[in-house]
Amino acid sequence: METKNANPGSVGFVEAEGKTYVAVTQLKPGAVGLAGAVMQNVTHIAPAIAAFFFTQTLVGSAGGMAPLAYFIGLLIVIPLGVCLMELARTFPSAGGYFTYVSQTLGPVMGFLTAWVFVLYSPIAAGPSLAVLGQILQDELATNYGITFHWWIAPLIGIPLAAWAGFTGVSFSIKWIVAVGAAEFLIVLLLGLSGLASPGPGGFSFAPFVPGFNPGGIATLGGVFLAVVLTVQGLTGWEAAVPLAEETSNPRRNVPRSIMASILIIGIMLVIAQWGQVIGWGTDDLTKLQPSAEIPALVIAHRVWGSLWWLTLLAMITSVFGVTLACQNVATRMWYSMGRAGVLPAVFGRVHPTRKTPTAAVWAQLVVSVGVGIVGPWLMGTWAFFIFLVGYTLVLAVIFVYIAANIGLVKHFMTKARGEFNFILHFIFPVGTSLVLLYSIYAAFWPLPAAPNNYTPLVAAAWLGIGIAIVLWMKARGREDWLTKAAEVIAEREATASEKPML
Repeated sequence: METKNANPGSVGFVEAEGKTYVAVTQLKPGAVGLAGAVMQNVTHIAPAIAAFFFTQTLVGSAGGMAPLAYFIGLLIVIPLGVCLMELARTFPSAGGYFTYVSQTLGPVMGFLTAWVFVLYSPIAAGPSLAVLGQILQDELATNYGITFHWWIAPLIGIPLAAWAGFTGVSFSIKWIVAVGAAEFLIVLLLGLSGLASPGPGGFSFAPFVPGFNPGGIATLGGVFLAVVLTVQGLTGWEAAVPLAEETSNPRRNVPRSIMASILIIGIMLVIAQWGQVIGWGTDDLTKLQPSAEIPALVIAHRVWGSLWWLTLLAMITSVFGVTLACQNVATRMWYSMGRAGVLPAVFGRVHPTRKTPTAAVWAQLVVSVGVGIVGPWLMGTWAFFIFLVGYTLVLAVIFVYIAANIGLVKHFMTKARGEFNFILHFIFPVGTSLVLLYSIYAAFWPLPAAPNNYTPLVAAAWLGIGIAIVLWMKARGREDWLTKAAEVIAEREATASEKPML
């Protein structure tokens, strides 16, 4: 590839206004624009999953204050997003957190962060498809007498996502934009419908008032647990980061997509949760958590009548969208690690014409089958989803966020001291890290009920395996990857054919 007049991967490079830059990469440069990057984040957040799948768990913990918990979670996530914007602007790369932490805290810590990240994006799609299958199984049988087995959803969805991954990122982003837009509108409309047609107790702003606890459901620890889960529900706003090498003007568009997606989806999820609490009825809130049917579907049947299936459609588009978005994140991270040498070299190769990391897509398919069919089969669809995506994932993602925050502080207080901003580079990363640590303590002490009480052990064991791998590689003299782990992409001006449609 012609790299004349290219920025050679310098940390301080600034993209000139009015020009379009793309990465010097083996992937497909310029395939994703700002709109595509925003929707990659939005679908990775999975609005319908975040709004509907956790409602019973949130209300069971925070009672009538579930909407307040989501609002507090949004306030925590906004400065977290600002921290990541600073890292994305400074270190654009398909490696995402692997690159950021390798640059700031060293490649060993970068590897461990990426290793823990496996408990985040790579594992989210499979259990989500299994739960979607369970919902379809229950709803089709109840409403239409149709027999549908839950395992059909992951059996169809996982290969479809892999096919999209092999086809190319442009194809995947187009699908993400289509399903994400439909999902967003349906979730928002259901929330507004619940507010417009309240259940017993009527319309109220009381769910945003601390201490509002109809039915005596909430406890202090439960509210903290709900906040932790809302932070998990809002995760995904960083999903465009690993697509930096395929995004036009990555130093501008990736950071912009982060904050845009946080604000758009964060506000929508607060409305959606508020609408469900009000739409169900604050006077009947004790009946929400044990409901055999997802509250969103109960409300949809009541307020939308024969159009209730639109809520089910939002869940289908949400799960398929998050499956594609998670695959994009996971495969680009593994591609970057293969390119650096920390994973087998085959992970760092791309298809000669489609420019897709083929081995990484195959690896994601295998992982998705394990957590999308085998795990739910053994534990049960909902139980496994809450265990892995509701608890284990949140422990992993908070570890990743805090590692990135520490790296941000270190970088701007040492190498980039001249650019240091006390609020952006100290208050935000330190403050959000302390809040996340305290939230974890409050939520997991005392431990939640079995089997979720084993989730800290699962996360710790996974980190321990990562440490063992690092020690094994060092003992074998395989440390050449240390010099490649923190590479930042080079950029050049785009050609006419590299201007993205989305």
